[in-house]
Amino acid sequence: MRIGLVLNILDEEYQISLYRGIKQRAAELGIQIICFQEGNKTFVSDSFIGSFPRKEYFNLDGIILLTSVVFDNCMLSTNDDLTRIWGKLPVVSVGQKIQGVPSLLIKTDDSIKELMEHLVKNHEYKNFVYIGGTQTHQDSINREELFTSLIKQAQKENPQINYTIMHGSFSEQSAVRAMDDFFSNKTGTKKDNSRKDPDIVVCANDNMAIGVYKYLNLSQKAGVHKIAVTGFDDIPQGQFTIPPLTTVHQPLDKLGEEAVNMIFDLVQGKSVPLEKSVESHVIYRESCGCKKSVEDFETLRSSYEKMQSSYVVSEQMLSITSHIGRDLNNDNNEADLVSIIDYNIAMLGIDNFCILKFPVKLQSDSPATEKLFVRPVYVKYKGKRLNNIPVNKDGLLSLGDFYELVQQQPLVFKYLNVGNDYIGCMLYDAQEASLPYIILISVDIALTLNRIEANEKRKRYADHLESEVLKISEIERQRFSNDLHDDICQRLAGISMLCRSYSKLDTPVQKSQMEELTKLISDTLQRTRQYVHNSYPVDLDTIGLDASLSNLCASFEQQSEIKCKYEWKLPPEIVLDKTQKLNIFRIIQEALHNVMKHSKAKNVCVSCVLCHKEDESFIVVTVTDDGIGISNEKMNNSGIGLNSMQYRANQIGAEFYCGAAVAEPVEGIKGRGTKIEIKMRIE
Repeated sequence: MRIGLVLNILDEEYQISLYRGIKQRAAELGIQIICFQEGNKTFVSDSFIGSFPRKEYFNLDGIILLTSVVFDNCMLSTNDDLTRIWGKLPVVSVGQKIQGVPSLLIKTDDSIKELMEHLVKNHEYKNFVYIGGTQTHQDSINREELFTSLIKQAQKENPQINYTIMHGSFSEQSAVRAMDDFFSNKTGTKKDNSRKDPDIVVCANDNMAIGVYKYLNLSQKAGVHKIAVTGFDDIPQGQFTIPPLTTVHQPLDKLGEEAVNMIFDLVQGKSVPLEKSVESHVIYRESCGCKKSVEDFETLRSSYEKMQSSYVVSEQMLSITSHIGRDLNNDNNEADLVSIIDYNIAMLGIDNFCILKFPVKLQSDSPATEKLFVRPVYVKYKGKRLNNIPVNKDGLLSLGDFYELVQQQPLVFKYLNVGNDYIGCMLYDAQEASLPYIILISVDIALTLNRIEANEKRKRYADHLESEVLKISEIERQRFSNDLHDDICQRLAGISMLCRSYSKLDTPVQKSQMEELTKLISDTLQRTRQYVHNSYPVDLDTIGLDASLSNLCASFEQQSEIKCKYEWKLPPEIVLDKTQKLNIFRIIQEALHNVMKHSKAKNVCVSCVLCHKEDESFIVVTVTDDGIGISNEKMNNSGIGLNSMQYRANQIGAEFYCGAAVAEPVEGIKGRGTKIEIKMRIE
């Protein structure tokens, strides 16, 4: 039996504890477990990302859905919603109830009531601050409503009791912000004089309670260090805060075990209840104001040994994670990545770690497919590197086929993404202490793979452009050779023949004959100068770019009989270097050559203007015609001319655009014309 566990991300104790209980019970029952980290992605039925895990990829028999942490990012409320995504695959919901789906819950109302009664009656607190979680999260809503109801009941007995509701997002940082907002509103520009310093801060989870501790410990405000704090969840860190944290214990390990029992029975066709609950209870420690309990020496020593061990492991993990980040931040290739990961994964004591790359990047809205192909980048399984993975001629295999090679071990799935670009994924297994740090490592791996791909793409493009430039150079030499042979040489041969014929005359050469010879020589000289200018525009160094372009446009209009309008609107203080002037001239020259050869245009406009956008200035050069336009096919299979212009634009750090001159065809005009544009930023 193979079960998928779907949760948010294994970077905090709540989800790790549930995973621990599920993993342990699954091993006892001989169930294969694969844990899928959705990573705050929204569930939708028609996209690859939103409907993951696909049952087709992993041949799953059932799913445990940790709704208490993924419900903020999903649109699931009934069994029909799950059916649209996973078909008839059995599903157990953990943490929140889904209509028509077996749901496993924790009863917390009685524990919250007991804790509030303890705070009001035993400690006689009057000024409460409550920090709730995400306002759309159902657990957060329920706890806040119950707190409000209980505090209002207490106010009936003691009208001096008051409370303030703040909100976070279940994280330490969000609680720090909430406390800062509370005190800023009380003492800042918008004063609320009725608001008093709290006697106690009640938090919707332990992570936020620890965040409150950090805020109070760093605060310079007098008296705030005496404020009591309570949490919820009973994560291990709560035992080691000073003072230790009073909280509500949720039996997460037991919850995980019960979830496996339910899905096990469900897959086997047995009847299971639609709703089942496990009990929580209050853990009283010193943070609520209770006095230190009398503990024996062995208990105290055990607690401090755990705290010390946790600190040492944390420092080791941070050091290795930092080391990986520094090494991967260099200009690496894939072989470097593999070497760095292989060394450091061994340092972390991880035996199963796989990096898989998608052949093309996926987007968050990419459609779901029956098969997803991957390329193995790094595979370590049962402590050994696997290099002979059976792949097709393209080096790929389906994700499902790959998983069958490593499915004997319980594994965690994690996307490798940069923003909305999904580059690949990871499959791994690690000790609990390492799980949050692997999330950090996965970010470095994703960024590195993305950078390697971008570098390779740039290199391929540079190689392609270099090849095109060589072709262009060869064609230019051939064209120059042909021009000399077919035009200049023929003209010189004609002049030579004419001179020989004149030399054989018995009578003096007539004036008209000399004028004919002079005209031939002048025309040849003019054509020679034109060819030399086309080979290299020497006028750029003497008369400048503006005058050279003006001459180019005039010459183009004379040769092509296409009306050419020229505009120069660059201020005199704009100074271009030799490379910039030459490449701009060549781009315009090539663009005009294409207009004359392909466009069937009647008009063309060449312009050089200065544009401003925010704090930046750009030189924008455009060549626009009213011809038949350029087809998408030609755009996708750009020839030497377009590649030459693109290459020259890159040489001067300019953006290059080639496309339609107008968005839609203009009535009465055939085609949309063509627009060539380069935009070069200037200081």
